[in-house]
Amino acid sequence: MSDRSESSATSAEDGKGRIEQIAEAALRLFARYGYKRTSMDDIAREAGVARATLYLHFKGKDDVFRAMLASLGGRVETRCREALATRGPFSERLAALMEAHHGAAYSAFSAGEHLGELKAVMVAIAGDELAAFEMLFVRFAGDLFEDAAARGEIAIARSGLSLNSLITTMMRAAAGAKYGDQPSCEDYLVRLREIAAVFAAAVAPDVTRRG
Repeated sequence: MSDRSESSATSAEDGKGRIEQIAEAALRLFARYGYKRTSMDDIAREAGVARATLYLHFKGKDDVFRAMLASLGGRVETRCREALATRGPFSERLAALMEAHHGAAYSAFSAGEHLGELKAVMVAIAGDELAAFEMLFVRFAGDLFEDAAARGEIAIARSGLSLNSLITTMMRAAAGAKYGDQPSCEDYLVRLREIAAVFAAAVAPDVTRRG
């Protein structure tokens, strides 16, 4: 009985590992060639699995794309947790969080020419996964702001916005920082740090009142 349970658990772990392997391979291909130009055969070759194995786990390319986005979300969530655990001024922790979420996603897609296409695909076929990915930032940013406010490091009310509005505006700023002359990954990280500095300044406590 226990042997059967252990065998099932091992099989489940192997299946999960295979899905991650395929998702990571798909991410590399989607970033390099875009969604339309990437085939299931391409994904199978990149992942080093048989075509039959690929179809054992996924019905088609849409399913692979959704799994890819969910897998990326899991890795970004880990990075966000690490960012919140760092020490230092609020502005530095906020910058670390923005880099962990927005910067990691931008870097994952190589800041390539297919970024616009992939974003459109996300909206069209992976709305739930995209919403979950975006909610990661909302949740972690909310925790960061609330914790800093409780410690007296910041005063959210000084911004003139609610916490939800602050976070939403930051997300819009991070999205807007990608456009125009599309930045390199390094330049995008610089822009994220600048955005973090602006928002940190907006909620800086009024030291003159403390006296």
